Amino acid sequence: MSRLAAAAASVRRRAGPSGPGASRKPAAPRPTRGTAAAAPRDRVLDCAAMAGRRLLILGGGFGGLDVARAVGRSRAAREYWDTLLVDKENFFQFNPLLPAVAVGAVETRHIVYPLRAMAQHRHIRFQKNKVMAIDLARREVRLHNDLVERFEVLVVAVGSETNYYDIPGAVEHTRPFKTIVDAMTLRARVVELFEMAEQAETRDQRRRLLSFVVVGGGVTGVEVAAELMEMARETLLPKYGSLHRSDVSVTVLEAGDRLVNTARPAHSAYVQRFLERRGVQVRLQAPVVRVDPRCVRLADGSVAEGFTLIWTAGVRPPQVVRGLPLAHADDGRVRVDPRLRALDPDGRPVEDVFVIGDCGAVADGRGGYLPRLAQVAVATGRHVGQELVARARARAPARFGYKGKGYIISLGKHSSVVELMGVPFSGRLAWLLWAAYYLITMVGFRKQLEVGLDHLTHLLFEHDSSQILNRRQILSDEELNLSLGAPEPRSAEDPDRGAA
Repeated sequence: MSRLAAAAASVRRRAGPSGPGASRKPAAPRPTRGTAAAAPRDRVLDCAAMAGRRLLILGGGFGGLDVARAVGRSRAAREYWDTLLVDKENFFQFNPLLPAVAVGAVETRHIVYPLRAMAQHRHIRFQKNKVMAIDLARREVRLHNDLVERFEVLVVAVGSETNYYDIPGAVEHTRPFKTIVDAMTLRARVVELFEMAEQAETRDQRRRLLSFVVVGGGVTGVEVAAELMEMARETLLPKYGSLHRSDVSVTVLEAGDRLVNTARPAHSAYVQRFLERRGVQVRLQAPVVRVDPRCVRLADGSVAEGFTLIWTAGVRPPQVVRGLPLAHADDGRVRVDPRLRALDPDGRPVEDVFVIGDCGAVADGRGGYLPRLAQVAVATGRHVGQELVARARARAPARFGYKGKGYIISLGKHSSVVELMGVPFSGRLAWLLWAAYYLITMVGFRKQLEVGLDHLTHLLFEHDSSQILNRRQILSDEELNLSLGAPEPRSAEDPDRGAA
């Protein structure tokens, strides 16, 4: 169908029936909850005037954002699809820079991009809401607040959640590191604990307060550990005269035999040497079996104590995806075909249901699946977006193809490891490549400029040590009321004093 024909069909759909029995001015359809017809008529973006099939995109992360942008860039696709993007937040979050946010190297708002502004610019609709259930049989999605959205084509890109692997105590006693709020809270907690440690009257108290354990030696875990140690030693310790470098401890626990097992072995070894030179303790082949308050118990019977326990051991799709009646990989992701359509339990593709990003298990051609990386989410989102644009132009769909560009692991402003198109780099040059690559991939020129200035500022100046959050947001009642005074010595006349 030509573009002119598509436009004519769009006009006919909007105009309604014609002919001898048709009314000259058909009555407006009755507005129903969750439909575009219920939108106010004076809204800048006249959603009721939008024509086409209902396209519902769940999730505004790397994958979902690229689908929405692809559809919004094409006039033919905008006319063909009535597109709605739904996300539980009203912003896109650039996850690779979360560790930098956690230590103040990058400002919080500089790594987020407003989804509503993007939607308005691309002439699509956006709703901030949480997906509660997906009914594939009825072709509808139930949202929070008893809202229902119907769809003809569905793109599932709701991202992932922290995976605790059913380890007892992990949820209750560790801190996740998945969202921008997690990063902000961790930074505030580190500064607050330094304030408390500076007032502690014994060395044991100081060491206890400034002990950190990171569970998981993947990319996120090693980046958090490196940034934590850099912030502690270069920014905070010089400001607290009573504290010593030996008072701070950061431990990384990894169940495997090397850090960042998705990287080449030489880079894994480089990362470990770098962390250990900076004072980070690395424990390999240390699977966690239980987590108690401020204590991680390992399979060999040993323990790792820490006042702050950070969990970066893995992710999984949310329950709304794991519970779908589809074919799933062992890690909970939905298996997809070469066009990224979901597969049913018999291995047949479900028409017009696409699953991308961290929710989709895409075969890698070697008996496994592509890793859950931002670049994979971008690639799958771009492919689905192109297919939807091709359908609007009456063109045949294509098969998904992926070739990894490499990986980037930041170790603070002093070093990084990078593999770009098969060429490995490490050291300060790799850090410059890391900074340049993320500047290019940031969404919007304003964000590129802001993050670029953050990197330049971080190179020239130290981290900002201000703590602006309420203490009760980052410390428990027990931690707030922790005794920092030295225990009083026992008196010979009162041997029972202080006994519990």
